[in-house]
Amino acid sequence: MRRMHEYKIVKYFPNALSEEFINIGVILYTAKPMERIITESEAKHLYCSALIGENKKFYGVIEHIHTLVEKNTLHDPHHYFHNFTISDSKHLASDKSDNEILEGLFETYIGYKLHSEEKLDKRMKLIQDSFKIVKKEFKNYIAIHRSLHFDFEIEHVKNKNIHHANIGSLANKHDVFKMTMETPLHKKSKHLYDFLDISRGMKENDSRERLALNQIKTYEYGGEEEIESYMKQLIA
Repeated sequence: MRRMHEYKIVKYFPNALSEEFINIGVILYTAKPMERIITESEAKHLYCSALIGENKKFYGVIEHIHTLVEKNTLHDPHHYFHNFTISDSKHLASDKSDNEILEGLFETYIGYKLHSEEKLDKRMKLIQDSFKIVKKEFKNYIAIHRSLHFDFEIEHVKNKNIHHANIGSLANKHDVFKMTMETPLHKKSKHLYDFLDISRGMKENDSRERLALNQIKTYEYGGEEEIESYMKQLIA
């Protein structure tokens, strides 16, 4: 059974006076709060222009936060470092175990940035190709837009249906978790949700069923032919 879970994001501010931040951890509120904070080893694979020349301070803050976690004082408002904060409460409905939810949230907010460049490049190319193909071949029927929570949105020109789409792999539980987390429980009229699968035919029935339970459709999406096929289905 799906239950509501409360969680917060730990954010690092390269400049304490700036509003720009980097997500570095997650707190899941169970009977006893559970924390998943980025490690120094993981942080070395986090690339951000704001960290250039600031790595030593950044690693120091991470080490300090881990110390606070060990002492159960992370929520104490008086800390030596002022370069991090904890967000307001957020909520998620899920039937997964607490550990799975915590790791899934960490992957969604932080872990995806640590993936190999090859995987990120493939996904970015598919997003770019999607925009190019829509604007070249389908601009009279659908429009494609950037999205805050998804990879992009497709709006049908006539019926005004809006498809919120994420590109990922059915074989990657974090991709599936991110899609279900971003998809609202109570969906607005004419708003549809699509998972664009790049796993090339892998039979991940559990993932398909989980997406289907959340009213998320799955489409194959590994190259230009599949992009065109997806767009054609939207306008059919």
